[in-house]
Amino acid sequence: MRRRTLSALCTLGALGGVLAAPTAAQAADPHPAGPSVRTDETRIYVDFGTRTLPKDLKVLLRKTGTDTPVATIDEFGFLEDMDPCMPSCQDDPGETAVETTPLRLADLGRYAVDVEYDGTEGETILHKDEAIFDYHLIPQVKTFEVSGKPDLEHRTVTVKADATLRDPRDGAETPMANGRLVLETTATKTGLTTDAAGHVETPFTFTGTEKHDTTTRQNDVRMVLRPAGANAAHGLTRQVEVGYTTTDITLDSPTVRGADGTDAPLTGRATYRDSNGVSKPVPVGTPMSVYTVRTFKTGEDGRFTTQVPVDGTRRQTIALLGTPWLSNSYAYVSSDPTTSAGFHRLPTVTVSRYKKVSVSGVFDRYDLPAYTTLKVNLQFKAKGTTTWVTKKTIDSPAMAGDSSRTVTAADLPYQGVGVWRFQFPGTKQIPAGPAPESYTVYRQMTAFPEFNANPEPVKAGAPLTITGKLNTKNEDNGQWSAFAGARIDIYFRAKGTTTWRGAGVAVTGNDGKFTKTFTAAKDGDWQAKYEGDEWSHFYSYSRLDFVDVQ
Repeated sequence: MRRRTLSALCTLGALGGVLAAPTAAQAADPHPAGPSVRTDETRIYVDFGTRTLPKDLKVLLRKTGTDTPVATIDEFGFLEDMDPCMPSCQDDPGETAVETTPLRLADLGRYAVDVEYDGTEGETILHKDEAIFDYHLIPQVKTFEVSGKPDLEHRTVTVKADATLRDPRDGAETPMANGRLVLETTATKTGLTTDAAGHVETPFTFTGTEKHDTTTRQNDVRMVLRPAGANAAHGLTRQVEVGYTTTDITLDSPTVRGADGTDAPLTGRATYRDSNGVSKPVPVGTPMSVYTVRTFKTGEDGRFTTQVPVDGTRRQTIALLGTPWLSNSYAYVSSDPTTSAGFHRLPTVTVSRYKKVSVSGVFDRYDLPAYTTLKVNLQFKAKGTTTWVTKKTIDSPAMAGDSSRTVTAADLPYQGVGVWRFQFPGTKQIPAGPAPESYTVYRQMTAFPEFNANPEPVKAGAPLTITGKLNTKNEDNGQWSAFAGARIDIYFRAKGTTTWRGAGVAVTGNDGKFTKTFTAAKDGDWQAKYEGDEWSHFYSYSRLDFVDVQ
């Protein structure tokens, strides 16, 4: 954890040479949280989160465990802003961190980093122990060569390299004698040791499962050689082109069998063809997949074992995922469900403008021993929840053997935003299969927050103006807003009657408001209705407004 101390140096007063410490009201640290400080092998970086730096900024270095600074740095440069549109092109403050030049100190070792600058009244602000600067000899791989063009039959190449140690005090380089290097590919990591001259020359054998180097358009794999404990920037990278061969997948059985919606074991063997056309096992760890479902890897002798989902009678694809060494290859396995029942296709759900829901789905049954009736639950899960609620249970007759039947539920009350599914819960004799959920289903609510017939009362033959407003609800954020361009039907019911008749039509403006003027004739109720649309909005109606015609 960083420790910060704040010290204010006394200043000599202007009157009579009196020493006076600035009070809290007079002086303050312009950056009380302190800077963020980091280091690399030769530089120190200071960031106050702003491009306005404090006055008289200095970085002080102390040997760890001592109190006396051995170096003071007061020259800095702003780092280049590598992403001028983060967080956005309008709000990007630019790079706020500053850096020192590469430091040339007298001695190697570990140094404590302090940051000093002027406070608001010119007092000295000191933040101690903001970081540790490790000043050491810098390892570097200077040369790196790979000899040979490997393929699966000949995976061994020769690696040659030289490594040095650079002294940051003067830039001098010396061989990294008996130094530890790390050779990495996407499949393995190997330690190497240099000789007294900083040189290494050794064979290296690929596993045959390395991935493509996507930075090139050739059939390459990437090799990185770096000093142990250092990142790739201290090393060198080489792309090695490898040989390519075709593959085959042989399944022990072309069919898997199990209850619908369960996993069934599948075994087989993956091979490649050598230059003489002879089939040989692919390397251990070669990537494979049950297509789009799960991945797995080959074992010894190219053998593999995986689990294949029984999804009705749907065929599954087994894939050998191509590598620089091996071609893509595919095999197909059929599913044969045992006694079970379930749904494989997404249910179809419609929501009418009158807030009624209809759901249908295809119910598949397999290997049933005899005619029976199966109970199916229609369930709903509201947006933002994980709980399925059964809204209806439906009887579905099923014949012996395999069969399919469409299950339908109609005119259910709208439940809000959410998903629907049909679910067969299973019985002791008939296990349950899949129960996929629908896409999210919803329509937008509409409402009349305003409706008025004016004036009231009104003289017979005088103008009567109907005004109102229609709003719609955004189901994502729950906010209501004006609904523009909606057709509004205006109805009238004369006093003493039960029959409504259409009086006229209005259209909402951009503010959701509408106006329609009539000639007053009879006492009665006025009401506005919005009939909804084909897909998006529910119907709604306004309050009643009674008008007395005199």
